[in-house]
Amino acid sequence: MQKRWTHIIRDLPEDLSMEILSRLPVKSLMRCKCISKSWYALITNPSFITMHLTSHNPNRRAAILRRGGGLEHLRLSTLSNETLEVSGNVDLSQLFLDEVSKVSIFGPCNGILCFSGTLWKNRDGHCDYGRLVLWNPATRESKLLPPFPRQSDLYFFSNLGFGFDPKTNDYKVVRIMNFRFRHCKVQVYHLSTNSWRVLDSSPNPSYFIHLPRFPSYLNGVYYWWARVREDGYMGRQLLLSFDMSNEVFQEVLPPPSEGSCSEDIAVINDSVTMILPCNSELKECIEIWVLNECGVERTWTKILTIRQIPVFWNLLQLREDGLVVLTDEDQCLVLYDPRTQEARNLQIYEARFAQLVSYTESLVRLNG
Repeated sequence: MQKRWTHIIRDLPEDLSMEILSRLPVKSLMRCKCISKSWYALITNPSFITMHLTSHNPNRRAAILRRGGGLEHLRLSTLSNETLEVSGNVDLSQLFLDEVSKVSIFGPCNGILCFSGTLWKNRDGHCDYGRLVLWNPATRESKLLPPFPRQSDLYFFSNLGFGFDPKTNDYKVVRIMNFRFRHCKVQVYHLSTNSWRVLDSSPNPSYFIHLPRFPSYLNGVYYWWARVREDGYMGRQLLLSFDMSNEVFQEVLPPPSEGSCSEDIAVINDSVTMILPCNSELKECIEIWVLNECGVERTWTKILTIRQIPVFWNLLQLREDGLVVLTDEDQCLVLYDPRTQEARNLQIYEARFAQLVSYTESLVRLNG
């Protein structure tokens, strides 16, 4: 059957063949690369990769679950994005040359995930993101990034961001280092050159930038949640953005939610979303705010309140279909419908400190 349809496609005009192939899943295209040299050249062509990336095919959506905890949990589970059923497991330790104690996910961006692996503490007690790996779950291609440039001052805390520069067609990793709230230093990795460079601009050193728990990249911009340190105390909250093209940081004001402490931010359905607990102590409900951008003006609109969440349950993912994934008191994944308040146990355990990320499969190449 496969030989029959491949023969039919080869007899079609090239532009029509490309249109048909661009709608196929990555797994099928990886097989098609072996048919002929001309098909290999077509499928690995950057123009076709872009066409395939921008074509709409809901069947190309998938999900990745990173388990929490220590070394014994350095593994990923691949899931069906529609049913959240586990389809396989990946050993994360194979992607890193050094032994790491903790892994965090940044992205996704065009089907690529960025993993940060924390090395064990050195003799000075300093622990920082020690190794970075880019990974394409669809093609299983990975790239270990070069080590961070060494710092003379070891006492700093850092944060990361990962995204795509549409002007240069390059993927970038941003590393923000804050040296005891006195000054900041920003390093940027370019996939095109496989190297780091120091950025001239940096955010305000009084910002304490929180590590994102949810995907925070959208349309060439990466977002972090931050608080301003004033007179030794954490004061006002803000949303900090970084444009991957012009490499400029910008501050976005939070919504007018009196007396609330921010939970986090996320990107859902192509919108920057803010997650605010209604009760900062018990987290009995969560407000969902969306950032509206009209030219240079930015405003926040509350679109949803998720009510009656049991105490000790944690939000793991906001989904495109309006459902949410939570972890219960037994560290099991639960699919929750805010409209009907119905909860379904997904029978996936060991989800303490986990990350659940949905992405669109792509052919984007990381090497060569």
